[in-house]
Amino acid sequence: MMRGVTQGESLEVPKKYETKKHTYGTTAFRVALGGICAAVCLMLMFCSSFLPVLSYAIPMLSGVLMVVMIVETDSRWALATYCAVSLLCLFITPNIEASLLFILFMGYYPILQFRLNQMKNKALKWALKLGVYNAAIVIYYNLFKFVFTSVDMLEDSEFFGKYALPALLLEAEIAFFLYDRFLTMLSQVYISWFRKRILRRK
Repeated sequence: MMRGVTQGESLEVPKKYETKKHTYGTTAFRVALGGICAAVCLMLMFCSSFLPVLSYAIPMLSGVLMVVMIVETDSRWALATYCAVSLLCLFITPNIEASLLFILFMGYYPILQFRLNQMKNKALKWALKLGVYNAAIVIYYNLFKFVFTSVDMLEDSEFFGKYALPALLLEAEIAFFLYDRFLTMLSQVYISWFRKRILRRK
């Protein structure tokens, strides 16, 4: 049984899982796994075209597959998979909003999080996380306005008046903390439970 997570504890993918001498780390295995993860990512991203209500959830779930690539291969192969999916989803996924979310943040953040969680300086770690996240938000917001000129992202925030934008940013920051926590916990579940109990790998 996986041990509980205490408040403030940082979950991370153990560094021992990223090694060039991985038991299942042959080039053929890595290429095959990368192809499978990329195919599943693209299938999920395509589904966002007829499930627009999941435009935020689907890029997040697609990004989670990068955790599998990191654990089973290494971060370089995970990055290569992310790049391949990012390029192909521009041509395959009709839902531009979901594609932007995956490309600008949710596709590569699991890879970045793995690296940042190895840092001992928690203040610097969170500063870098928030810096990357907020930069992605700014880019996404401006690209969204450029692509969807007739859509106002603040149209449902009239209640807050002139504070609509700050309220939206605060909501985004809270969502990020929840997402980061969810991702680290999911990584630990995959390593400590699914990989050992289901895949029968040490």
